Amino acid sequence: MVVLFLIGSVWLARYFPPAVHPSDSAADVARYYQDNATAIRVGLVFSCLAYALMGVWGVCMAVQTRRKEGLFPALTYVQLTCMAAGTAQIVVNCGLWATAAFRAGEVSPEITQAFNDAGFIILLGTWMPFTIWAIALGLNILLDKTDAPVFPRWTGYFSIWAGVCFIPGGTVWFFKEGPFGWTGVVCLYVPFVVFGIWVLYFSYLSMRNVRGGFVHEQEPATGS
Repeated sequence: MVVLFLIGSVWLARYFPPAVHPSDSAADVARYYQDNATAIRVGLVFSCLAYALMGVWGVCMAVQTRRKEGLFPALTYVQLTCMAAGTAQIVVNCGLWATAAFRAGEVSPEITQAFNDAGFIILLGTWMPFTIWAIALGLNILLDKTDAPVFPRWTGYFSIWAGVCFIPGGTVWFFKEGPFGWTGVVCLYVPFVVFGIWVLYFSYLSMRNVRGGFVHEQEPATGS
């Protein structure tokens, strides 16, 4: 997931960091899409694959914590539902950017700009499923009272904190420049950097569980 994201969104399409700013004119946005249409579209294919693999990652986290949740795995289903919703959202945002590139230079620059805006607004502004997903994972960890928890207890607080850090992405709905726009520290880098750390660290913990053979134990979190 991370490798495909770096190839698609960072190297080819240049959506991270964004080559197009929210304060750019419609003509500037259209010109960027027209001049880089092929690289953008190829990059978005890689980006879509990366985002699809995020769903696989989310299933792996839910499977890990499901082993301890007992007979009423509500938080596991919350993780899966929010992961699916979040994955669908950001795949759609790639489709909007691809649409912007598809007829750049053939349609009004304002149309290209609108599709570009919509892509960033969906990417950063629809933080709700991601936040609830991270909180559900954190609660799964904190409610595990067994002697051999799936993940260290402190990572439950970390996951909840990560979910809270996704919320600043919502400022993309209101600001066209500065730290709260989609190129800003608050709106873009705080959610993305925290999300990256969250994914990489929990991936490490999960791989450690698998390598240690800690994959089959079904003891519920109540300890009964």
